[in-house]
Amino acid sequence: MKFFDLHVKTKLSNGENSIEEMVEFAEKLGYHGLAVCDNFESLEKLREVKRVLKEISSPVEVYLGVNLEANDVNHLSQMINKVRDEVLVLIVHGGDYNINRAACENSKVDILAHPELGRIDSGLDEACLNAAKENNVAIETNFNEILLSYRKPRSFILNHIAKNIKLCDTYKVPIILTSGAKSKWEMRDPRQIISVTNILGLDLGKAFNSITSIPQEIVENNKRTLEGKKITEGVEIV
Repeated sequence: MKFFDLHVKTKLSNGENSIEEMVEFAEKLGYHGLAVCDNFESLEKLREVKRVLKEISSPVEVYLGVNLEANDVNHLSQMINKVRDEVLVLIVHGGDYNINRAACENSKVDILAHPELGRIDSGLDEACLNAAKENNVAIETNFNEILLSYRKPRSFILNHIAKNIKLCDTYKVPIILTSGAKSKWEMRDPRQIISVTNILGLDLGKAFNSITSIPQEIVENNKRTLEGKKITEGVEIV
């Protein structure tokens, strides 16, 4: 069984939060694949991260991803079009309802992260969920949101996550489990993440799928898509 964490954030330089340390720790935790999804700054920065990732030698597969934190729906659309062909994993920073819905309606999006973040509700409704199912957008359960839930009572956040798990199950929308870690100390054994989401109402078998087969399918499908656009060096299908 292969475990994947498709949402970690890190720094390029050596030190407490370096990508090298996180990859090494991911191997110890038993992960097969890890996606570095830092907030988008520029294409140049993305390509710099890509160069660094290529130099890492590890049994853990390390993927280039991005976390898009948009000001509004138009801004989100512009960023998606700008970076989609540059990254293997595309995550949208959720919370704002309009952003949540726009992400669910865009087939170029892989994951909507923490749609309940900062809200007084769960951030999802029938329109969002039907669109997510149609466009194969996975809804993230982000362990770091639970781990660092100090701004609001933890029970408040757990309740909204549990509601989204139930909604996704009802509407047959894929759920993906991630650590959302910003350092190796925030990473967790995949079985711990599975256990927490199982307590929150996700069937044990589906919880395993949400950190194994579902992220693996995202990775493999996007690999095929990106490889298919490249005919030869310097020539791509547009």
